[in-house]
Amino acid sequence: MTKATIIFRLAGWFMLLLILGAAAAPAVSAAALPLAIDTERVYTGMESSYAEGYLPAVSGGRVTIVLPLMSETAAGPLTASVHLGDPANSPFIHKNYERQFNRKSFTFGDETVECYPVQFDLELSADRLNGSYPVTITVRGRSGEGEAFSQQFTIYVRISDGRDAKAPEPAPPPAPSIRPRLMVAGYKLDRDYLEAGESATVTVTVRNTSSSQKVHNIKLSFNAEGGEILPAGTGAAYCDKIGQGGSYTWSFTVNVTATAQSRPHPATITMEYEDGSGNVLTAADRIILPVRQPVRLAYEEPSLPARVTEGDTVPLTVMLMNLGKSAVYNVLLKFEMPGLAAGGSVLVGTIPPGEFKTGTVSFRAGSGMTGTVSGTLLLSYEDEYGEYYAEEIPLSTTIEKKTIPPSLSKPGLRPGCRAGSFMPPQARFFLLLPAFLPSAGSKKKGAGRRRNETIDHHALMILDAGFSASPLSLRQVDDGRAKIR
Repeated sequence: MTKATIIFRLAGWFMLLLILGAAAAPAVSAAALPLAIDTERVYTGMESSYAEGYLPAVSGGRVTIVLPLMSETAAGPLTASVHLGDPANSPFIHKNYERQFNRKSFTFGDETVECYPVQFDLELSADRLNGSYPVTITVRGRSGEGEAFSQQFTIYVRISDGRDAKAPEPAPPPAPSIRPRLMVAGYKLDRDYLEAGESATVTVTVRNTSSSQKVHNIKLSFNAEGGEILPAGTGAAYCDKIGQGGSYTWSFTVNVTATAQSRPHPATITMEYEDGSGNVLTAADRIILPVRQPVRLAYEEPSLPARVTEGDTVPLTVMLMNLGKSAVYNVLLKFEMPGLAAGGSVLVGTIPPGEFKTGTVSFRAGSGMTGTVSGTLLLSYEDEYGEYYAEEIPLSTTIEKKTIPPSLSKPGLRPGCRAGSFMPPQARFFLLLPAFLPSAGSKKKGAGRRRNETIDHHALMILDAGFSASPLSLRQVDDGRAKIR
C-alpha cells in the first residue's frame, strides 16, 4: 500500500466522521428541548388534536389558540407571549398579549396527564382578509436546576369569514335620504291673552325646513289639553303643498269656556304630510295660550244725603262684591269732595271670589262753603296678575248754612251757640211735660188722642233742638200746651 493510498483513506474516514457528527447534532439538540406539544389529546377549546390537524377556532370576531405543553424538566409557571407579525397585513388587533400558566392535571378516560394549558383569545379586525396567518408564541421558564430557557412555537390561523383579497372593494352604503320636516315657526293671538267665556283668533305659521324638497298633501290640526280651549269647527285645515324653505300661515278661531282656569294652557299643532316619494310623515309642536278669568267687581251705588248742615258728620258705606272666579287685591276707596272732609282713603284689601266686603268713611261738613258740592269716589284694585283697575263714582250733596232759631236764642249768647244749650235738662223736661198731657177741656176721646200724638211728635223734635238744627221752632208755651209752628 502506497503512502498516497493511505493518506486518501485517512481523509475519507475523517470526512465521514464530520458528516456523521453534523447529522447527529440536531438529534441531540431536539432531544434536549424542555417543552413539547401534546399532539395526541383534545383539550377544552379544541375540535381535534394536533396530530389530527388542529386549527384554532374563529368565531364572533375572535380566534382561540390552545397550546398544551408537556415538560419533564420545567419547574414553576411558564410565561407565554404572542407575536402577530406585520400589523399592515395582519388580521389581528395588535395588543400586548402575555400571560403566565401553571402546570395542571387533566384526565382522559383512565389516563391522567400533566401539562401547561397555554391559551390566548385574539381579537380580529373588522376589515380582515381571508387567508392563513402564522402566530408565534414564545414560552419562557426555568428548569428544576434553575436554568432559564426559552422556546418558540408557530401556529397557523385560518381566516375564512373576512374579505376576499381579490374581491373588489364594497361600494359605500347609500347616504340616507334626508326627509323634509315641517315645524311651527311662530304663533300669535289677536290680543294679549284669552279671556274665559270669550273667543279669539290664533295665527300659526308652519315652515318647511328642507332646502331641497317640497311637501304635499298637508293636514294641520289643533288640540288643547284640558278641553277648556275649543276650536271653532273641526280644528283642522288642509294645504296642498309647501315649497322648499317655504311657509304656510293658518288662522283659526278658538272659544274659551267660561270655567277655564286662569293659567297658561298648552296646545298641540299636528302636521301630517307627504314627501316627494309619497312617504307619509308626521310632526307635532306645542304652543302655549294664556287664559285669564275676567275681573268682575260690583258695588252698591253709593250716595250722600241730599242735604247736610255745616258741622254735621255724614257716614257713607260702600258694599263691594266679587262676582268673578279669581280674587281681587288691594281694593282701595279714595274720596275727593270739596267742602266735605273725609278720613282719607279706606283700604278694603283682598276680596276672594264669590265674597263681599264693605268700606265705610265719615264726612264732616266744613264751614264757609254752602250750596251744591260735587266730587268723586275713586275705586281702585288689582287682579292676580298685578294689573291695575280704577273707576270714578260721582258724588254730590247740598251743604246748608247752620241757623239758630230766634225764639230760643237769649241775649248775650255767642253767635253759633245752640238754642236751649243754656237750659239744664230738668228745665227742658218740665217745660215740655204739659205737651204730653191731655187737655182738661177736651171731651172727644179720639180728638184728644190725635191732638196728643201731634203734640208728642213736635215735642220730641223740640227736645232734639238742643242737639241739631230743626225747621220747627217753639212759638210760645201757654196754658200747659205747646203750639208748634
